[in-house]
Amino acid sequence: MSKTFLYAGISAVLFLAVFNSCKSPPPPPPAEMPKDPRASIFLEGIEAQGVNSINLAFVLKAENPRSESAAVTVGVWSVLINNRKVDEGVRILPEASGFNVDAASDAEVPVKLELDIAALTRAGLTLKDDYHVSIGTDLEFVYDAGMVKVTAGGDALFPRIQEPVFAITAIAILKAELINTRFRVSLKVENPNPFPMDLSSFKYELYGEGRFWADGQERNVLKIPAHGAAETRLFLVMNFIDMKRDLFDLIVNLQDVNYRFKGEALVKTEVDYLPQFRTAFDLSGYSQVFDN
Repeated sequence: MSKTFLYAGISAVLFLAVFNSCKSPPPPPPAEMPKDPRASIFLEGIEAQGVNSINLAFVLKAENPRSESAAVTVGVWSVLINNRKVDEGVRILPEASGFNVDAASDAEVPVKLELDIAALTRAGLTLKDDYHVSIGTDLEFVYDAGMVKVTAGGDALFPRIQEPVFAITAIAILKAELINTRFRVSLKVENPNPFPMDLSSFKYELYGEGRFWADGQERNVLKIPAHGAAETRLFLVMNFIDMKRDLFDLIVNLQDVNYRFKGEALVKTEVDYLPQFRTAFDLSGYSQVFDN
């Protein structure tokens, strides 16, 4: 091998070594972007003390996928009922809150929405056979590196429950005696709901011309069909011993009577969140007294 060839080979090796030593190292792989936190609201249950007081139990779930913990702040709540924003007649607990979520973990916070149906109605909300309730809020996840804002919302759909409507349709004398008079009172009950209702117990007082006539209590009174009406008859006995003669004359002469009919009924429904409730009634009006 000639010296010239040997020198050329050594020079090529040295050149490659120097060239390779001058090249920049390969760039590091791009850093993985941190995942965004998430939040959701779901319905857990419905409770009611009556047709005008309904509580919705929600759960606010905050999910933190990052490798550091976060301090979460809950913003102002908004409530829509049947696609209409409402402010009166609703209350959310807690009204505002803060909590922490550990790294790569989640946290659940109970949220209670109280509905005052009477107040909502007074505020002009038109309610149909069903309630569609939507609640929402903004959450701020605060990390060491900054803050992320997340929106959360949830829905609930459930039937509306309305009280039955009572009306006296007739008062009839069955038997008039010197001391006692027996009556039959015809009572009509309307059901405005899209499901049947049962009047399982019923207690009442009847007044005529401003004076007490009789009272009573019934059980398993009647079943009222959905969006329908049913009629029942109540049998009363009125004692004239402690009453004035003019009332006795009014009754036996079959004249019109200014009555007041009041009491309370236990109503059963087919709705899980309010299977039964008590409703009060107080009716006043005029009725002709018919002879049976």
